[in-house]
Amino acid sequence: MGSRAAEPEARARRRRSVLAAQGAYYVLMGAWPLAHFASFARAVALPVNPFQAHVFGAVLVVLGACLLEAARREPPTAFPTLLGVSVAAAIAFVELVWLPQSRVQSVLWLDLIVQLAAAVALLLFYPRAPAQPERLGARRR
Repeated sequence: MGSRAAEPEARARRRRSVLAAQGAYYVLMGAWPLAHFASFARAVALPVNPFQAHVFGAVLVVLGACLLEAARREPPTAFPTLLGVSVAAAIAFVELVWLPQSRVQSVLWLDLIVQLAAAVALLLFYPRAPAQPERLGARRR
């Protein structure tokens, strides 16, 4: 009986770890074009619009900070987990569409792997709905 009670705690702990890692990654990756655009543009190896890179970087920093804060919550709620999965899947989708067409060696191929890993890990530890107790007086079919 004790191991069943420990399972949700272990899942929540793992989910917090993934949210923290994803949040830290987004803060660092978002800060990169803001701090040193030239090295970011070289690593991406694609034509990069400075304005768009700065806006996306700023949004990524804010999102990362929110995921880091959510990872501190006990237990983390489903919303930040869903947000983390959705953002990682959206970024991975765009990279899957554009990177094969670009035919360049880019750091974005590594980012694609990170995004897919984050989405899968968060889905694995997504909060499960608690079993609904039967209502008194409910008819059985």
